Amino acid sequence: MSIQIDGDPIAAKEVLAQVKIWDKVIIGHKVSDLVQQCANDVSMFDISTQQNGVEEYKSAWEKFSPYFIEGTQITRRDVKIYASEELAVMHCHSKVEHEALKGKLQMPWCRTTLCMQKRDNQWCVVHQHISIPVDLTTGKAIVLKDKPKLRLLT
Repeated sequence: MSIQIDGDPIAAKEVLAQVKIWDKVIIGHKVSDLVQQCANDVSMFDISTQQNGVEEYKSAWEKFSPYFIEGTQITRRDVKIYASEELAVMHCHSKVEHEALKGKLQMPWCRTTLCMQKRDNQWCVVHQHISIPVDLTTGKAIVLKDKPKLRLLT
């Protein structure tokens, strides 16, 4: 996973550590722990919905959590973090896959943005945005392809 950091490298490392915890909490179905990592006024723009406030956010994740079964993995690529002492924005492409389905079912890459603020010495999510790009002429999703792993030499 490539990571670019713009700004405070210490804050960026703290944010990455928090994101690792975030992933474990999501995969572990610990919605109450997930909510503890969020600001009370957290907002989330999803592919089809918008949540405002920690209760709506919690409700959304309670709906998602049954899909995060054992063996689920969260993968990110093209990670960029803009970080200062108290505010950080991370954007990347991300996807959720199950190890048993790799190679059988191609999950799409989503565009993801997390905005975090340091409050009481703890990074908390204040905004999350997840989207899949859409071709406005057809209304169909645009699949963000995996980057080729091999390169032809001529």
